[in-house]
Amino acid sequence: MPNAMQVMRQVSGKMATLGRSNYTQTTQTAPPPMGNYQGSYPQGGNPLAQQPTLEQTTPWKRALNSPFIAPLITNKRRGRGRPQSRFRRIFNRVALAVLIVGFVVTSITGFFAVSYYQQQAGKVASIANKTSAQTTRIYDRNTTLIGEFYNQEEGSAGRSTPISFKDIPQVLQDAQVSAEDRTFWNNAGIDPQGILRAATSGNGGGSTITQQVIKNLSKQSQSTYTRKLVEATLALGMTQQYPKWKILEIYFNSVPYGIQDLGVEAAVRDLFGLQPDCDKNFNCKPGITKLALDPKTGKPNPIVELARASLLAGIPNNPTIFDPSISETTRQNALGRQDYVLQKMKADGKRVDGKPIDDEMIQQAEKLTATWKFAPYSAIKKAPHFTDWVTLQMVHILGNGDDQMGLQAFLSGGFNIRTTLDMNIQQYVQDASKYFITQPTYQKFGSYAGTTAVLNRDLQVNDAAVVVMNSKTGEVLGMSGSVDYYKDPKNKRVAGSVNVTTSGRGPGSTFKPIVYATAFQMGWNPGIVLPDVRTYFPNGAAAGALDQDNVEFPYSPNDYGGKPNGVSGPRSTIRAALANSYNIPAVKAMTFAGTDNVFNNARLMGITSLDQAMQKQKCTDAMNCFHLTPVLGTVDVSPLEMTSAYQTFANDGVHVPYQNILDVWDNYGNHLFHYDPAKTKGTRVFSSQVNYLLTSVLSDEPSRQPEFPGDHDLSFYDWDPSCQASLKTYISCDTYQVGAKTGTTDSFKDNWTIGYTPRATVGVWAGNADGHDMANGVVGITGAAPIWHAVMEFVSGRPCADINDAMNVHIACHTSRLDPATDGMTGPTTFSKPGGVTYTCNLSAQDGLAGAGICDWVINGQAPTLRGRDIIPTAPTNTNGNGGNKPGGGNNTPTPTPTPAITPTVTSTPKPQKTPSPFPTLVPPFPTPTP
Repeated sequence: MPNAMQVMRQVSGKMATLGRSNYTQTTQTAPPPMGNYQGSYPQGGNPLAQQPTLEQTTPWKRALNSPFIAPLITNKRRGRGRPQSRFRRIFNRVALAVLIVGFVVTSITGFFAVSYYQQQAGKVASIANKTSAQTTRIYDRNTTLIGEFYNQEEGSAGRSTPISFKDIPQVLQDAQVSAEDRTFWNNAGIDPQGILRAATSGNGGGSTITQQVIKNLSKQSQSTYTRKLVEATLALGMTQQYPKWKILEIYFNSVPYGIQDLGVEAAVRDLFGLQPDCDKNFNCKPGITKLALDPKTGKPNPIVELARASLLAGIPNNPTIFDPSISETTRQNALGRQDYVLQKMKADGKRVDGKPIDDEMIQQAEKLTATWKFAPYSAIKKAPHFTDWVTLQMVHILGNGDDQMGLQAFLSGGFNIRTTLDMNIQQYVQDASKYFITQPTYQKFGSYAGTTAVLNRDLQVNDAAVVVMNSKTGEVLGMSGSVDYYKDPKNKRVAGSVNVTTSGRGPGSTFKPIVYATAFQMGWNPGIVLPDVRTYFPNGAAAGALDQDNVEFPYSPNDYGGKPNGVSGPRSTIRAALANSYNIPAVKAMTFAGTDNVFNNARLMGITSLDQAMQKQKCTDAMNCFHLTPVLGTVDVSPLEMTSAYQTFANDGVHVPYQNILDVWDNYGNHLFHYDPAKTKGTRVFSSQVNYLLTSVLSDEPSRQPEFPGDHDLSFYDWDPSCQASLKTYISCDTYQVGAKTGTTDSFKDNWTIGYTPRATVGVWAGNADGHDMANGVVGITGAAPIWHAVMEFVSGRPCADINDAMNVHIACHTSRLDPATDGMTGPTTFSKPGGVTYTCNLSAQDGLAGAGICDWVINGQAPTLRGRDIIPTAPTNTNGNGGNKPGGGNNTPTPTPTPAITPTVTSTPKPQKTPSPFPTLVPPFPTPTP
């Protein structure tokens, strides 16, 4: 402005000079002759050719001053043309002044315009390179779409997937240009009439395609006049810097084609169901390339293409009015707008299939479109608990600790995430868990044994959660966090959208295998005898110490039923104690192994909840914090972590962290992440020998029969009875083997079953999401075990119909049979015996030391050398430990009956022609399995 004012001062001075007379009294040249002189020239000459001097004219001027002559001459000089000459001089002077001022103003305006253009033109590149918010999609391992995520806050753009110009059909290009900017291919990026109309009306409109690109990407918030000026300036710059095809490509990717569709690719997916075709590397052919595909014939149809293109081209003018999927009103509006587009295309001479568009084509296209139905967008979210879990992990990774920033990146980054999930398994998991909770099923245990009951009605078991993993790679193949993700939040018994698999729950007796494996690591074996009698443990306190409630500090646990199984017996081995889930022997094992050692192994097995619990208690070590009680599952651990821990047992003692993402691509085909299971290094937690001892117990179906007589839900008995019919045939099993453990917490709050094969690991929790007690007597074999059994057999390859028949249930069979190999679950179906372990019968039945009476597996070099007692004790027919065949459990043992000693039939060294099984033949004190 100071420069402009200075210019105006100079101009004003010049104008003042121009306003003065063009001659003075001191001028040596005579003034020009009067222009209106009509008489003859003196002496016949042209006065213009003569240059009289001032002296020559002075007398004549004096004469004019004569009082007699001056009036006459003056009147003559004031002839009819004199006023016109004066007006003309004034007009010329004003016009000249206006021209000069206009020139100056124009120059100044031009200077500012050029300066403004230079300032704004720098934004063109950033605007053109700016990507719109893009939709992030989650897929299962077979690229089945299971979730779409985008910013749904008010004012957000909607779902978007970018496409290349080469993929956009010509007819759609023509339709859009005719509808929005007929001179697009030739104009400079602006429409002067449109800008003037917007400035005068204040209602906008008249923007070119280039200006619309600027508006959508720059998000201008100024008034209409200012915004139009900015858009026009940037549109000029964009047209200079980018080819027209590139501008049109940006337009198709950035303009709303519906209230939730940003860009034309999202619109064709929603309105016409045209999905992209992607290969295994996620190189995709977009749905827009199928615009001509006739849904009835599956072949290209030019009328179908014209109908779709003209309908799409009309939507950007006002998506809230012309989106046909909103209501019947907007559908009719869209059809009316389509006719406008078709008429414009006809007027512009556009062609379809090589032929000019005519009235007949228009009628055919409109008639076809009138028959289409447009459903509003329905959010895609299958396997909801799993997709939420993946989302949380991606948000945390993308935000690098800032979850708010990570969420924005996730919702707008356009990621394509291929996960470990198998939707075939997932669907079965969801159906099976809901079925066993909500439908009548035959009960084999507890107060409802032998009858049909509904768990959520009769036994107050309302919820369940399931995790399925690949035993070798840790890949999560299935996850259901509750029986109903969309359950009314007011129903606190069902978690609904809360994922129980990632929530802390008391694991109950499912924690015992970790304790016993640690004890095996320290020299024990399954044949060690741990009497199940009333025992008092110092629990980390000094002798005679009392707690704050003036109660004896020594810890004296009970078995299921509220008391030990008997003062005089059974003299339980570890095999029997673990198989039947006796509590007192487990606490003895915890005392031997040490709480801190057990926790260290649990950490290596992927359980991090223990450290979090210690932090809450502000403890420095596990023993001081929790003493011996964690062996009974008193410290909360999530089902996901517990299942991951059992993966260690399934994988020969090597833990592989759970994994849920296999690949991540962006929408441009860039491969951002890949998980290669073959290159994943696991952590050796237990030696193959130690792991084998533990697995031999958890897979020993006959040994758990005293606890669960007649119930085979923890085995594949109904699939291959030859493997579990008796101890003898079990040893020779070479088809299917599975290890499992149940668990129940105090007051019947949590109900568990976790088990594994060499291929798959499955964990199931059942109970109430709010921690409400289940009915008295509901243990793992009642709620969780049937779900676990069905899922484990399905993921192992058994046909769905066969499972239904064997269990007398009616679970939906969306997939008749799963091929485990498709999920990388290959290899043997039985547990392999490693070297370095020996099956020996040189163990004392009285104390597990050297002697005779007990046969079991021992790690070479760790067999007892101190001879024990060889007296064979009596044994009850039913011990009824942690859960019995009568309501309430407890000691329902009849009077013991002496059993004669059985001479072992297996020597200390297995026969060379056959590899011995991990499932030993049992001898007293174990009772004969109930038929």
